[in-house]
Amino acid sequence: MSEILVIDDEQGIRNLLDRLLSRKGYEVVLAVSGQKDLKLFRRERPDVMVLDLKMP
Repeated sequence: MSEILVIDDEQGIRNLLDRLLSRKGYEVVLAVSGQKDLKLFRRERPDVMVLDLKMP
């Protein structure tokens, strides 16, 4: 199964993407901040990453 890492500072966007992608059969990993969650990216090695480019 493909794993998708979603990084967004807005909880509503994370939840929406989680629901939509999970329904399509993807394994979704959620993260809040880009810098801190780069470690998560390195550890999980997802197939795809969805990233909010405008985060504080």
